[in-house]
Amino acid sequence: MNFLDEVREPVRLDMTPMIDCVFLMIIFFVCIDFRVLEAKLPAFLPKDVGSRTTVVLPKENLVVRIHPATPGTPVYRDGANPTGLDPTTKRPWRFQLEGHTVRWEVGPRPCPDAISLAAELRRIATDPQSLVPDPATGTTKLLPVVLEGLPGTYYQDLAATTDMVHAAGFREIQFGASGWR
Repeated sequence: MNFLDEVREPVRLDMTPMIDCVFLMIIFFVCIDFRVLEAKLPAFLPKDVGSRTTVVLPKENLVVRIHPATPGTPVYRDGANPTGLDPTTKRPWRFQLEGHTVRWEVGPRPCPDAISLAAELRRIATDPQSLVPDPATGTTKLLPVVLEGLPGTYYQDLAATTDMVHAAGFREIQFGASGWR
């Protein structure tokens, strides 16, 4: 038998000091008077206003929905494997959609093609009732447009629609439903 075998004892951690510290912290935080500390913090609260409800008017928006009419077929080039990744970019292979078409709704009006969409957007942009007050400048501006891509819509559809909305004269464009890919 070796001398070291006789001297070795299992190592045991004594948890008593840690438990004592935790109890002391609990007692400290229970006994401390937080009202004294809170009184020293600066707070600029409204005085003598009472409880009032603030009326917030809804903002007017022009909603443009993008509906996929036909899903289209992805066509891969250069012998790409649709299930694998491009070894140079480590991303999915690029593809072109053939036969993919969309239709739009501008508010309640359907627009079956891009020409009717552009015409409808120009008509709305030139209508004086499409002007809303701008709280930042005190003047009027064209109402904001919300683009909603429904499921089956691709990014290229959303980008093309954004370009048409911008070309019609709308400057505030927001994005709604997240159904585009």
